[in-house]
Amino acid sequence: MSEQYLQVNGANLCYEVEGSGPYIVFVAGGNGGHRLFKRIRDLLVKHFTVVLYDRRGYFRSELTGPQDYTRVIDDNVDDLYSLMKHVTNEKFIIFGISASGPIVFRYLVNYPETVSTMFIHEPFWYLQNYSKTKQVQDFHYLLYRVFHYEDRNASMKLLGKSIFNELDYQILVRNQRNDKTNNWSYWLEHECCESPFVKLDMDLVKVHKNKLIFLRGEESNGFSISEPGAFIAKTLGKDTYLLPGGHIGFYTHSEAFAVDFINLCQESTRSRKKKALGTVNIIDGINIIAKKSRGILGAPAGAPKSGFKV
Repeated sequence: MSEQYLQVNGANLCYEVEGSGPYIVFVAGGNGGHRLFKRIRDLLVKHFTVVLYDRRGYFRSELTGPQDYTRVIDDNVDDLYSLMKHVTNEKFIIFGISASGPIVFRYLVNYPETVSTMFIHEPFWYLQNYSKTKQVQDFHYLLYRVFHYEDRNASMKLLGKSIFNELDYQILVRNQRNDKTNNWSYWLEHECCESPFVKLDMDLVKVHKNKLIFLRGEESNGFSISEPGAFIAKTLGKDTYLLPGGHIGFYTHSEAFAVDFINLCQESTRSRKKKALGTVNIIDGINIIAKKSRGILGAPAGAPKSGFKV
């Protein structure tokens, strides 16, 4: 489906809806846009109705009025609610990644009745009781200074080298150095120093932890981008599941990622049916035999990859 627009308070959100089946919305991280999700979208549309959108201020979602940047997270939460309420009356699946972590966690707390399942892939959100939070926050202040005293590329190089594996760094940083549509500047200016460190009462998150599924890229092992999500999962007593690739495995390893992701959705549905007899989950709309499955899925990080078959 071609791009559509929804006017919200202070922004004109650009979004796309394509496919059939249960609704799933992908929420972008620091680069704010839909482009990295197009490959995985094209592989999921036979099983899901996929919603992609650019967050306010990024790519096609232009600002239409003054912004209160003390409300960045709240505004993004309200945008997501308005968008999905406009698109469907059904419960839906959220797939959040990286710097969208604080957005989707707060969304879950504010609007749990709209969410069937929330997949969170390597959230870039640092809890206050995480041992490295102060150190990382100081580093982000440095990134901001480098951004202003040098340029975007210098700041992103410093960030990328500190958190990504080589392939993710090449795609997210090196390949975007001369990209005029790259919106990393907006993230560095308005989100970098505050959003990854916002406070949220984890007791409120725990109430809805059964809706949460934590994901980590197999190739992110040993890289700091995976650390804050692992700490959040541990805090909530949740396993972290391994999927192909690194931080953006849904882009770099899209076919394998899609197969494993669909299998994980199916397994999640089976587990919930066992726990709540007669309860229908939104993921029940998926009916697929993953012929190309690598045979491993649903294995928590660090667990043997024996998996299951569907």
